[in-house]
Amino acid sequence: MLSSFGFAPYAAAQEAPAATAIADVVVQARRRDERLIDVPVAITAIGGEALDDYSVSRVSDLATLVPSLVTGKAASGSSASIFLRGVGSTALSAGFDQSVSFVIDGLPMSRGREISLPQFDIQNVEVLKGPQALFYGKNTTGGLINVNSNNPTSTFEAGAKAGYGFEAKEMYGEAYVSGPISDTLRGRLAVRLADSAGAFTNTAADTYPAMVPGQDDWHRPSERRGGSQSRAGRLTLDWDPTAQLTVRLKAGMTSVDDSGPTDIIERLCAAGRTTPASANGLPPSPNADCKINGRSDSSALPGNVASANYRYARDGEPYAEFGSEYAVVTANWEGSKFDIESITGYYHFDQYDLNNVSGEAYPASFTQFADFTQYSQELRFETKFDGPINFSAGGFWAQGDFVFNTDGYIIPLPFDPVTQSYVTFRRDNGFKSESFSVFAQASWAMGEQWELSGGGRFSKETRDSYQRSLAPHSMMAAAFPGGIELVDDYEDDNFSPEVTLRYKPSRDTTIYAAYKQGFKAGGFNISQALTPDASVEMGRFGAETAEGFETGLRTLAFDRRLSLGVTAYHYTYDDLQVQFYDPQTNSLTAGNAGKLRTMGVEADFNYRVASVEGLAIRGAVAWNDAEYQDYIGQCFPGQTIAEGCDQLESGGVFNGQNYEGLTPPKAPELAARLGATFDRIVTASGIALRWNGDLSYTSEYYFTDALRPDGIQDAFAKVDTSISLVAPDERWTVSLIGRNLTNELVVTAANDIPFTGGIGTGTGAGVRADMSAFVDNHREVFLEFAWRF
Repeated sequence: MLSSFGFAPYAAAQEAPAATAIADVVVQARRRDERLIDVPVAITAIGGEALDDYSVSRVSDLATLVPSLVTGKAASGSSASIFLRGVGSTALSAGFDQSVSFVIDGLPMSRGREISLPQFDIQNVEVLKGPQALFYGKNTTGGLINVNSNNPTSTFEAGAKAGYGFEAKEMYGEAYVSGPISDTLRGRLAVRLADSAGAFTNTAADTYPAMVPGQDDWHRPSERRGGSQSRAGRLTLDWDPTAQLTVRLKAGMTSVDDSGPTDIIERLCAAGRTTPASANGLPPSPNADCKINGRSDSSALPGNVASANYRYARDGEPYAEFGSEYAVVTANWEGSKFDIESITGYYHFDQYDLNNVSGEAYPASFTQFADFTQYSQELRFETKFDGPINFSAGGFWAQGDFVFNTDGYIIPLPFDPVTQSYVTFRRDNGFKSESFSVFAQASWAMGEQWELSGGGRFSKETRDSYQRSLAPHSMMAAAFPGGIELVDDYEDDNFSPEVTLRYKPSRDTTIYAAYKQGFKAGGFNISQALTPDASVEMGRFGAETAEGFETGLRTLAFDRRLSLGVTAYHYTYDDLQVQFYDPQTNSLTAGNAGKLRTMGVEADFNYRVASVEGLAIRGAVAWNDAEYQDYIGQCFPGQTIAEGCDQLESGGVFNGQNYEGLTPPKAPELAARLGATFDRIVTASGIALRWNGDLSYTSEYYFTDALRPDGIQDAFAKVDTSISLVAPDERWTVSLIGRNLTNELVVTAANDIPFTGGIGTGTGAGVRADMSAFVDNHREVFLEFAWRF
């Protein structure tokens, strides 16, 4: 879908025939400035003003703005769940790259924890859908979220905003200063601070009796859940040493502290039960319920458990501490016949966290330490010949180093004098990776109306992974023995071609058809449980590839008052990378599905109403039909033979189910958004009234990887609105902003709670486990003040 989604554009109108004309929107979907109307790519582009209208400051806030995008935080592995058109990567394994990756200011990021980065002072966000092989360095299969921050200005500018969110008791502020430093140097500095208490209720008791003699009592760390404190800053420098050469430096730092990813989970009881299940014989807390209602019992661990050689557990209160730094230098040399672009990047993050997935009645907790460093270099050449044929070519290289250590306290055992700890198991994991790719594309302008372009990217990926088990609790030495070491060396290569035919019957109409392939490297599951059965072979998963086509139409009509776009697509994903969790063995498994087929139609429009000054109506709809094919995969834990666990028999027990024809997780069949903007001067002094309102709808979808029938998010609708008073030249703005006013609490992911069920799988008498469901994006109402100087 070639879509600006009807939001305020971020490029000035060119040759606009009337005041109500829709302005041209400039995007970089093909890594060069082009009008959105001209780009033969499925893209949704959202300008910075539209993000400000709804106070969008997190990646998960984008989900309601982009139909078919489902995003949310998660606890283990990558700590993120990001799906587009039903294609994505769940969070369980830290060894997975994301099928839908990020590019922030030209720097590719695919670990998933980028979902934690605050978004501020943004120029635009471009969501590219489907396989992306040619233009953004690292190959992707599901799509790409391209975030571009604002650049320095040629004249002095400064601004600030401050706001308060009433539901989460959130205070936030942003500021920037921009302008020339010398004749050839310009700079921009932007910062954001935020502090939130959280909008969800913590129902845990002030204290809860310990289940093991000698342990301290459990206690409630806070009456509210979902709060956080974040600090972020970004420096941009533009340098023009010569008329042909420009150099841009962007460097940023982020710090986010909160109560951990599991602070937003709520319990869903299995098979429609209304009472939580016991765990290993321990009764559930009376403060827990089985509803998604903004209420859950989140508890701290006993202090003496946390302090007894439990790595990263600190004082026992659930937490996450995320820190990130990046720097990217982009140099552009402009010649008479060709241009050269160099992008040199550095990216680092580390995260410490303690998570409690089962509430105050049972100690299903784990800690994680994740540390990732990436260096990258991209070089691109693009010709500007006078003739009909031009070329682009280049290469990309990246090196990554990832450390991922975890301890788990999942069984209430007495203190172990040998390990001086209560901890059940410990693992050290990680990998070193190297990515190298080259690409080339030729474009042939066949007259003024037709363009044929074709090319491809060759990718080579290597990854050296390891897992080491450390000494477990002595009573668990048989289940989680220490001294296991698994080492895997992965290497693969791929060539992904792409061909696009574009037809422009007029300046403001584009019709295109494209054939595309995509590739995501395989590797090793560094999150698998190191039991006696663990092996290198069990941890391996193969590459994921995509192949298919899309065709689209984009046009401007009625004196450019109407923008209309339609896209149809059909892609097949071979060896789709999948992940599953077993609540009895606490094991995370990874592998490859047979095939996933996605096909659908997307449409959008934006209409400026000529008869009503300042009124614009917009809408977008996405119909997506996704289904597994040729895939026999894991049963969900507790699935009986009658429920479909009737494949892969061994010893009288079945271990697989047939996914043929089933819809994958996070793949709503229908998603839509309808809205309007009204902007008009209402006083003699030039003060304007600006109103925005949007209704979004998403149909039901599975939120568990193994497609539990009781793991379905019902269809929901959300209402967003904002109203602002804006001074002339936007010197000041006062806004009242409402997001998700219907207060739809949406589940974006869920995992089984350990030892609450998941037994009898593949037999006639299975028992499902309760689920810990991740719930995000509650209702919020902001009051915001902004100034420009």
